[in-house]
Amino acid sequence: MSFLKDMDLYKGIILLSVVLLPLGGWWISSLDEQIVQCEAALRTATKPGGYLEEIGKLQKQIEIVAQNRRSVSIEDPRTYFEGQILAVSPDLKPDDFSPKAPKQDKETVGRQKVTDHVVEIDWGRGSDRKEFKMDFVYAVLFNCESGASAGGASDGPPSVWRLRTLKLTNSSAERLRQKTPPPELEDRWHIEQMAFARREPRSQ
Repeated sequence: MSFLKDMDLYKGIILLSVVLLPLGGWWISSLDEQIVQCEAALRTATKPGGYLEEIGKLQKQIEIVAQNRRSVSIEDPRTYFEGQILAVSPDLKPDDFSPKAPKQDKETVGRQKVTDHVVEIDWGRGSDRKEFKMDFVYAVLFNCESGASAGGASDGPPSVWRLRTLKLTNSSAERLRQKTPPPELEDRWHIEQMAFARREPRSQ
């Protein structure tokens, strides 16, 4: 207590300095460590393939999904695929193919759990199947994946749908199962399987 009685301004400053100097040193050291971590995180984020580039890609994909949700592409995919496929050829009729109701497939890509919404396109079976040229198949795939309308122009955002399954058989080769096929097959194809899918992340 005698020390406090003899306390003056200079002694108070010295006492306060003794207490605050270690605290100040710890605070400065903590700031230096945080600055080093921030600089390392900034380098990691801005390098090619870093977090900022990945976030930008994901943001673009989210915007595409959000824009597609405002159209029939997601809410009514059967109507979407019917319109995109019919736009390929005026000779095609709605009963030549049939988009099925979406099915959900749960997948894991790396550590990310996702749900694939799969829409199969039925092109008929047996003698009811139509034959198509390869150019027609390419046009169908382009329309469905790009969201392009008739005439080749895009009315809105890119499509969220991507080709998942495609199986073709050459109709002329089907009659040559027991014979040697010719050097060149005719451009006549049956679409055995065709399916498109869009992917969404899931929490569980």
